[in-house]
Amino acid sequence: MKIRRRQAGFTLIELVVVVLIIGILGAVMVPGYTKSVETSKADDAAAVVQMIGQSNRMFRLDNNAYVANGTLTDSMNSGTCTAGTTTTGQLIACNYLASRKWDGLAYAYSVGTSVTCSIPGATAGIACAKRTGTAGSTYLNWGYVMDANGLVSYYNGAPSPHN
Repeated sequence: MKIRRRQAGFTLIELVVVVLIIGILGAVMVPGYTKSVETSKADDAAAVVQMIGQSNRMFRLDNNAYVANGTLTDSMNSGTCTAGTTTTGQLIACNYLASRKWDGLAYAYSVGTSVTCSIPGATAGIACAKRTGTAGSTYLNWGYVMDANGLVSYYNGAPSPHN
């Protein structure tokens, strides 16, 4: 009489079921993770817009004018402070705003007397941020604008900034 011993291991059905369950969990979790990452980037953008806007307001107090409309770029980090000049880079050059990496961020930042960052439906303000990225992204039109009174408004589904 032969005694059959069961071999240790998993059957193909058991492995398929486990892979299927992991796949379903992944499909449910990835969109939530992506949304939380975007919300984190948006919170940072709203805070940076407020910082840029406050810098522009301080510049106006000292110079009787806001800086000229422009987008902040890395090249502005090495400018020289020149009295009576209102170019965008003067915020950094005159130490109203700290140097930082501006190019290639998730949001493009602009500052001036009347900027909207090309955000659909936005009213003009003294600082703004608009989500950059590839066309068709759900978050591409998210943006923030700070008015001259210091109020940051959000547009196109961007999370509300905590003023």
